Amino acid sequence: MKPYLKVPPILLEKWQQLPKRDRQMLIMLGIFLVGVLLFSGLWQPAQQRLAAAERLYQQRLGLAMEVQRALPTRQHSVVPTPLSSRLSDSALAQGLDLQQFEVDDSVLRITLRGNALTLLKWLENIEREGAVFESLNLEKSDRLLEARLVVRAGQS
Repeated sequence: MKPYLKVPPILLEKWQQLPKRDRQMLIMLGIFLVGVLLFSGLWQPAQQRLAAAERLYQQRLGLAMEVQRALPTRQHSVVPTPLSSRLSDSALAQGLDLQQFEVDDSVLRITLRGNALTLLKWLENIEREGAVFESLNLEKSDRLLEARLVVRAGQS
């Protein structure tokens, strides 16, 4: 058998002078050290990279879910109710004072008053439901907010 490594003769002589039990223990120690080196040099870094990749994946998944929740959703009602009816009903349901409501061809002209937060929330909701504003004017009047808006009725 031809050795792969050229061992200096003095080391070979020292090895052969060792008792058989010591040589076996040194071989076992060598195998143990190779195992430790493989673990700390290959397995452990691979596991650390895997854990880091899993954390990054979970962070990005959470971020994607937050973005998905933040996107406005357009909800189409199952019952085809005219936009004018939906807008007037929802304004009255929110407690807003409908001062003017004109339907002219495919355009709705609406003037309403109410609590600023309620009015702004109503405007946001109707936009999410598909109303397309052609114009919107907001004016503070006493403690209330007055909105004049023109909405295209052909949408939604």
